[in-house]
Amino acid sequence: MSYARRIMPSLLAGGLLLGAAGAALAQVETTTVKTTTVTTDPLMLPVGTTYVVIDPITGATRGVYDPIVKRADFPLSPGMIVIDSNSNRAVATFDAAGNLVALSSAPVYDPLLSSIDSRRAEFDRVIAELSTRGNYDAATILALREALDRINAQTVAYKSSGRPLTYAEELSLAVQLNDLGDRLMPFSRTVTYTPLVGARFISSEGQIMFIDSYGGRNLQLQRRIDSEYAAGRLSNNQVADLKHDLNEISSMQARYTKGGKIKESKQKLITEKLDKVQTAMERDIASINEKRARIGIKVN
Repeated sequence: MSYARRIMPSLLAGGLLLGAAGAALAQVETTTVKTTTVTTDPLMLPVGTTYVVIDPITGATRGVYDPIVKRADFPLSPGMIVIDSNSNRAVATFDAAGNLVALSSAPVYDPLLSSIDSRRAEFDRVIAELSTRGNYDAATILALREALDRINAQTVAYKSSGRPLTYAEELSLAVQLNDLGDRLMPFSRTVTYTPLVGARFISSEGQIMFIDSYGGRNLQLQRRIDSEYAAGRLSNNQVADLKHDLNEISSMQARYTKGGKIKESKQKLITEKLDKVQTAMERDIASINEKRARIGIKVN
């Protein structure tokens, strides 16, 4: 079970109002999709909860959607994602007329699809270059390759019915590519991979979720620690200490969260503790790099 899966209850507790196929592809396949107009009956959302609309690319909150009057205080356009604040699940988007459409039946969001194809091709090239460079052990490179192969195989599985991907399937691919980007970052310190969708979108038990900024930062630090360890820039003891601190922050966040919001008086405290973990991680990485340099190991 992955570490992110183990800490998910705590992360989701502090959540903002907010899932193979055959052999791996030798080359990344490009998906071509013809945009269609949604003609299904508008989706009816249960009342009794708050629904928040999120920009999928930036992860920014646009505002609240009222399921009773079926409107918001801002223009509703295709691609925007509706989050159920009770479950933090992404549940719907909008068609061109502003009607709600379930993510599981909505067609792909074209701007995101082209970015997914480009990112898959980019990661294929990056992993091949890491393998050729020979600075890392075969097991590390194999793990990165297998992660990309799973994403490629999932794309093939989604298309096996001969239909275009749905928006929900597209979001799943984007979140997985975000995760792989976090893993690849430490191997190329001068390159930054901009998240395909807001960094606070995560996948949990086959559902796309949206966690709050503190939980999102905690999860990013967890992934960064794993990646730096895989790249040889953190020791076992350093990883254990850093993750222990992040676990404590997750538990603290859960305690201080009421009604989906963290008490204002505790927000600064959580931010300060996350800052300390990040500072400690950077200090530990610098220490390991210094030791590696002393014995002639190349520092990336």
